Amino acid sequence: MIIKNKNKLTTPCDVVSIKEGEEIGVRLLHELRESQDGIGLAANQIGINKRVCVINVKEPLVLINPKIVEKSKEKFVFAEGCLSFPKKKIKTERYVSVVVEADNHKSKLSFSADSSEINDAFECCCIQHEIDHLDGITMYDRKFIPEPIVYDKKIPRNKKVTIEKNGVTMELKYKKVESYVEDGWILVG
Repeated sequence: MIIKNKNKLTTPCDVVSIKEGEEIGVRLLHELRESQDGIGLAANQIGINKRVCVINVKEPLVLINPKIVEKSKEKFVFAEGCLSFPKKKIKTERYVSVVVEADNHKSKLSFSADSSEINDAFECCCIQHEIDHLDGITMYDRKFIPEPIVYDKKIPRNKKVTIEKNGVTMELKYKKVESYVEDGWILVG
């Protein structure tokens, strides 16, 4: 059963032994399969206050006492969902790449959204999302709020302007720019 009580999700989880973590991991993978629409799950989402999470984007992965030990300077905006907040999507800002240590993995694990493979972005975002859960942080705490555009002079609503994102430019009326800026586009020129 997925917890939908925000108070349970905002308490940092306790460190766990590898043996107990493996048992929790099996249960988490089972719950994730049962949910049929999630790609990750943290122990506190099913009422267990222990530092264990699972992700299943490319393959099932159990992480016991995970922590992010390296992160890129670059970030990206991603529309996230969460099994604890059904049918809700929040645009968050996540690191383009992270390196994770976990007690049940001998070597560090690298995740990067800097690829043409969409599952890499899902996996990179998901690992950050699940570790956040273990730290008592929800996707609402990571909500992306774009900086307002400030201009010296007023731009008429119907004036055509150019916006850019990832090397792609588009021309449209200024009155339609706001929704694009919220999606990561920037006004140029």
